[in-house]
Amino acid sequence: MRLPAAAILIATALAQPLHAGAKKEPLPAIRLHGEGSATDGGSFGSEIQLTNPPKKIFMRKVPVVNERDFKAFYPFPGHDGLSGAYFQLDAHGANKLHQFTVEDRGRLAVVLVNGRVAAALKVDAPVKDGILMVPGGIAPEEILQLQKHLPVIGAPKEGKKPRKKPKPAGE
Repeated sequence: MRLPAAAILIATALAQPLHAGAKKEPLPAIRLHGEGSATDGGSFGSEIQLTNPPKKIFMRKVPVVNERDFKAFYPFPGHDGLSGAYFQLDAHGANKLHQFTVEDRGRLAVVLVNGRVAAALKVDAPVKDGILMVPGGIAPEEILQLQKHLPVIGAPKEGKKPRKKPKPAGE
């Protein structure tokens, strides 16, 4: 039995998933870069303009940590009217952050969010707890994207009911 061409087209369309064109929103690109030097060359660093403090610096192109190193996060109102966040890193990311903060003490670190400068931080002490703090520069829609991909630190897990307090024995 031969099917009409219209029936074949309908059957083909139904066989494809309904969400084929609706891809999951990607995780925002949040990357921590270390300060480089002008002698590093164009393939290892690039010059960027900071607004606070207002100056030009060389930034290393290879990030120290990125969004693939994140396990969880905690958003908060940022210093710039946007949001900031604490990012809990996995073991690999925590090790890289600790090593970076030991080796680059006294230098600047730059946080890029989707390619724009969100914050410039001075490395003043080793980070041993695996928490990267971004003081601001994260837009509300980026926080919503993060919430779709990462658990919020301290929030109850989905599907779990909060524990009830036991009743005292006399009741």
